[in-house]
Amino acid sequence: MCGIAGAVGRFSKAEAHQTVQSMVSALEHRGPDDQGVVTFESNAHLVSLGNTRLSILDQSAAGHQPMTEQSGRYWVVFNGEIYNFKELRKMIDAGGRIFRTSSDTEVLLQAFHRWSVKSFGILRGMFAFALFDKETQLLRLVRDPLGIKPLYYHAGEGRLYFASEVRALLATGQISRRIHQDAVTHFLSRGWMGKSESAISGVELLQPGQILTVDLSRDEMTRRVSTYEQVFSPGSTAKESDRNESVGHVHHLLEESVKSHLVSDVPVGLFLSGGIDSSAILHFMSRIGTSRPKTFTVVFAEEDFSERTYARQVAQRYGSDHHEIELNESSLLGELPAALAAMDQPTMDGVNTFVVAKAVGTAGIKVALSGLGADELFAGYPSFRRVRLTRMAARVPGPARRALAAAGRSVFPSPRFEKSWDLLGSDCTPASIYNISRRVFGPHEIAVLFPDSQPLDEEPQRRFEGDEINEMSQLEMRGYMTDLLLRDTDCMGMASSLEVRVPFIDRVLVRHVLQLSGRWKLGRSLPKTLLLDAMRGVFRSMFGTAERWASFFPLIAGCGPLSVHRLKRRSATVAWPKGLAFPRGR
Repeated sequence: MCGIAGAVGRFSKAEAHQTVQSMVSALEHRGPDDQGVVTFESNAHLVSLGNTRLSILDQSAAGHQPMTEQSGRYWVVFNGEIYNFKELRKMIDAGGRIFRTSSDTEVLLQAFHRWSVKSFGILRGMFAFALFDKETQLLRLVRDPLGIKPLYYHAGEGRLYFASEVRALLATGQISRRIHQDAVTHFLSRGWMGKSESAISGVELLQPGQILTVDLSRDEMTRRVSTYEQVFSPGSTAKESDRNESVGHVHHLLEESVKSHLVSDVPVGLFLSGGIDSSAILHFMSRIGTSRPKTFTVVFAEEDFSERTYARQVAQRYGSDHHEIELNESSLLGELPAALAAMDQPTMDGVNTFVVAKAVGTAGIKVALSGLGADELFAGYPSFRRVRLTRMAARVPGPARRALAAAGRSVFPSPRFEKSWDLLGSDCTPASIYNISRRVFGPHEIAVLFPDSQPLDEEPQRRFEGDEINEMSQLEMRGYMTDLLLRDTDCMGMASSLEVRVPFIDRVLVRHVLQLSGRWKLGRSLPKTLLLDAMRGVFRSMFGTAERWASFFPLIAGCGPLSVHRLKRRSATVAWPKGLAFPRGR
């Protein structure tokens, strides 16, 4: 994990090198172990690449970046991790290539040497990198297909700058600090910047699965954006008879993902909330053989808001080296200045991630796993239940629903009910439900707060005739998860030189789960039922009786009070797939 930066265009060699060095210095918190800058002449242009390194794989000097392969033709600066790099290395070894390091960065270079741009589609991991081909004079900026790692860029006046954070672009002194008005509107509406936007006008974010290719072979630099992989696609292909087999396969894919995310030359910790997501990860960490991993939980004095009891239970069950980070009003206020300074972009969230990442980094941990992504993938948010209820409401003709919504708004004008009336009066598509559910301020409120604002481009209001739960999953993953949670996790984790890995956001797991029936993921009484069923034997063996299991479920499922009778009834009727050594419910 690192911070990367670069500048391309018409510079003097000294200016280009110094500009990128300034950018790298602004990113030092992302990689305090090593730094490097190289500068090349390319036709009438200069290419300068910079990196600041957090050494996790191959901590020796051989892992230094910018890195080249044997011929010196290809150069790369790389941010992230390629979890299947050992498998790819074996494939490349068969072709007679010789490796000088044990890093995934060199595997990336060798894979590109062998398969060119097709190699990007076989990388399993999180990444953003810049790869320069000195022979063709093409620079490629690449971002992973699920958008886990960010890559910002600014182009203009014959130059292009790129970096892992906006602050590094501003450190060039060449970018006007003008606020992007559309981004402000999006922030007020959603609480985060838009998909390709930053708070600074002219600074853009490369989208997941995209390549920005800069051609320096001519006097005038040109650039184009293309897509090399698209993870999301509508539709559900599973059959009802496949459910038991699918439950077992989800369990297998999740275990495989956690195992791959544990590849590291340094110890790996875990953000343990006490919920099913992080508890499942700890189970697999223990099963795979990680010796007494360090776990970290944010706790509060107010027990109604604290996950202390549940996290302790899970930590004790697996014998982890458990650490509790206690927060109160004064300690949180004390952390706010540093948390705000760490924010690379305006956000309504992120402070909690900053606090736990700081504690983990202080404990000497460079890598930590997180359960981020499970709610989006397995239908854990209220928006999933709303899409089901709203689809039922759609059976009422539109004019009648809009009249009911108007009447309700006049009788109950409180802002507390505003979203309910908007949902009732909407066109009842998943996109409408997502837009309304994630709204912070409405158009009229934004116009008062920001008179110069323009209407926000919402998710397309297309009629969806497939699986509404999977459609909502994709909306939540493309929006809230990628544009808010992952951006916050990256900048807040790296502020403490901590790499946060997200096993639930694995392209193989995501593709499989999005092809399964949404009805399997959202039960009548419980969210995330597919994930719960995949881990059912684990938690049954952990807590024993249904009564004890039920007492744990309100937190792990996020579903509030739950009937023990209903839980017993459900656990008795679920068939456990063959081949898994977990007991069936009785």
